[in-house]
Amino acid sequence: MFGLLALMVMSFSSCSGLRKTTGVQTTSFVPNVVRVESNIRDYVQLGETTVDVEYHTYLGIFTTIDKINGKDYNFRDVKYTMLEGKTNIKLGGRISKALYKAVEEYPGADYYVPVVMQTEVQRMFLGKYMKESVVIKAYKLK
Repeated sequence: MFGLLALMVMSFSSCSGLRKTTGVQTTSFVPNVVRVESNIRDYVQLGETTVDVEYHTYLGIFTTIDKINGKDYNFRDVKYTMLEGKTNIKLGGRISKALYKAVEEYPGADYYVPVVMQTEVQRMFLGKYMKESVVIKAYKLK
């Protein structure tokens, strides 16, 4: 009986509040799209460089990096560089360790564009030797 009485009190008390909502039409004058017209004549090519990673894979699961940009790999001194922008350029995890070379050679560049990616594979018994290289062109706005 007490439960029924409590339920009735709670159901009547839930209707006791007053809520007022007002809606008005409004608009924003901030543009949705800002468009910049440019073409290749607006850029200066600073140069191009090739970055590369050499590594071994054993049994399909164990990977050992041998060289980055022609130098022996030191796992204690690793530099990661990601090429990002409106549409991120996905260059695998290992090659991102070699991209620092392009930024160091052309620090004043506004854009870095990978143009060619090449992978060399040498099959071995229970493993393979791989070399990934990417040619990157550096551009600056005039």
